Amino acid sequence: MTALAFACVPLVSLGCNTAPKAESRATFALEAQAAQQWFDTNVTGVGAQIKGAAGYIVFPDVGQFGIIFGGGTFGRGAVYDKTGTQVGWAAINRASIGLQLGVQGFKMLMVLQDDKTVADFKEGAWRGDVAATAVAANSGAAASAQFKEGVAVYVGDQAGLMAGMSIALAHVRYKNLNDVE
Repeated sequence: MTALAFACVPLVSLGCNTAPKAESRATFALEAQAAQQWFDTNVTGVGAQIKGAAGYIVFPDVGQFGIIFGGGTFGRGAVYDKTGTQVGWAAINRASIGLQLGVQGFKMLMVLQDDKTVADFKEGAWRGDVAATAVAANSGAAASAQFKEGVAVYVGDQAGLMAGMSIALAHVRYKNLNDVE
């Protein structure tokens, strides 16, 4: 079974590049906007939290899987500054080892509290884990999350079933729009 866990690690590390392919970027930007609208509609207070923040990242489609002793999380996002202008791309790729079982897909929103948090993200200096505030699909019952390590994380519109959700900040990468071919 340990061999199965190690076999999953390359799959997650190859899961996605930071930026979508050039021909897919316009479609991806629309998907990110739709995901942000979903959070605005379904999470009380998230719009105000974004307005007071230094930036935010929208992941329109994140996948997470666990197979006995191995698994991972992977997805691609759009990075916005405090004015709502896209400034870059983000990717989350994380392999995990430990008892886990299930598969799920979801939208994720990461609100970046201040300029230091944004700078640390862009420099790849994020550390620590943050727990996501789960949002029940279309319930509108969740309220804005508290910042931890300068980041508030929301997960919603889930498809599938899997227990627990923690984001390892060190596994979220940044690529500036100008640095993408």
